[in-house]
Amino acid sequence: MSKSLKQHTITGMVWSSIGKFGTLGISFLSNIILARILYPQDFGMIGMLYIFIAISQTFINGGLGSALIQRKEPTHIDYSTVFYWNLFFAVFFILILYFTSPLIAGFYEMDELKNILRVQSIILIINSFSLVPATYLQKNLRFKELSIRNIISALVGLLAAVSLAYAGFGVWSLVYSTLLAGVTNVILLWKMSSWRPTWEFSFESLKNLFSFGGLILLSALVETIYVNIQGLIIGKAFSATKLGYYTQARKLEEVPSASLSSIVNEVSFPVFSKLQDDRQTLKRGVQKSIKSVVYLNFPLMALLIVIAHPLFILLYTSKWEPAVPYFQILCLGSMLYTLNTVNTNVIKSLGKGNIYFILQFSKRLVGVVCILLSVRFGIEAMLWTIMALQYVFFLVNSAVNGKLIGYGFWKQIKDVIGSYLLTAVAGIIAYFALHATPLNENLIMIIQIIIFSLIYIGASALFKMEGYLTYKEILINVVKSKFKKV
Repeated sequence: MSKSLKQHTITGMVWSSIGKFGTLGISFLSNIILARILYPQDFGMIGMLYIFIAISQTFINGGLGSALIQRKEPTHIDYSTVFYWNLFFAVFFILILYFTSPLIAGFYEMDELKNILRVQSIILIINSFSLVPATYLQKNLRFKELSIRNIISALVGLLAAVSLAYAGFGVWSLVYSTLLAGVTNVILLWKMSSWRPTWEFSFESLKNLFSFGGLILLSALVETIYVNIQGLIIGKAFSATKLGYYTQARKLEEVPSASLSSIVNEVSFPVFSKLQDDRQTLKRGVQKSIKSVVYLNFPLMALLIVIAHPLFILLYTSKWEPAVPYFQILCLGSMLYTLNTVNTNVIKSLGKGNIYFILQFSKRLVGVVCILLSVRFGIEAMLWTIMALQYVFFLVNSAVNGKLIGYGFWKQIKDVIGSYLLTAVAGIIAYFALHATPLNENLIMIIQIIIFSLIYIGASALFKMEGYLTYKEILINVVKSKFKKV
């Protein structure tokens, strides 16, 4: 990896981290406040409908954003073609959701979902104005602009949601705030990006982009159905309230897991794509990415499992206590989520759209079947199944990369096992050190965080773990750059 590209990658990771953690932090704060005002069924109703919005959004994107990033030198007409494609399909799917909303409401036997879905679907046309300008910035590794945009729009969404909830809008506060944040997102993005569409559309360009993007679309569609069918099943098989508990558990779990995965996906895909012709450099880049990712992801998820109960009560009050075991199971599975993201990004960056599609389709098809079989045993059995599937998916993904770049399952296990074992030791000691003591739960939680952190960071510094050294280097570089400016 060249020095310039390495520096861009580090800078991109830093700014992407600021953007993702900042956005999720704001969303997290919003969620804490709203959870105290609204009811589990309010979140459950939004969760019931999310799969329909998500599937529509996947079709609108069409995998073409990924195709633009993967292509070495996309032309202006390529960008314009994708832009108009997104607009057309956004309108198309809004109309579909408008006319099918009564059927969807009937499926759940909740009439109020009809109007909620009709209004909520407007976000599709709003988001269609974002994809190409955001892709243009991502392609050029301009993550500073993307991060600033995301943080500001998240703040607008927070203020709108809380204001509307206090004003008594109930579930509609979640709908309207999402739309307002989306509009803010688009306005800021178009101010920050110099790219503008022209009145050009090329079917030849669309065809070429679809040779890769079409398979990405099918893969993304399968992924979207797999991720969101969980909410659909819970909402139909159980209740809106249980879906609300699940939704809240998932939102809290996603603060670390989704943010890390999103950062890795946003930065690693364009960087890996630039290295696609140099397999050895690519392999070293992937190896360093995996070591860095698991060094953060493993301990974060383990610590959340340890402090789950007092954390949930502190943040959301006791009315959300039934969500605690859901949260712990989701965290256990998410230890592998970001690792899987890195592995699948390698396949995409090499332009192996056919392999990527076959791999994703096969995994998710097996996953959906397993989830449907497990639901008869209850919601927790379903969540344990989802957790186990993450570990199976890692085995499959890493095996494929063993064939493509020579960095397979056993080599990856060798690189991550140290972080995994250290995480397990720190977690066990932190949990049992104060287990069943008469101290206040919040005080116990603080002590557990301190014990866990001291063990993990101290041991990783002692053994000079690569993940520790990588973040130490990044932190030193950031501090030095700040002092130079001063």
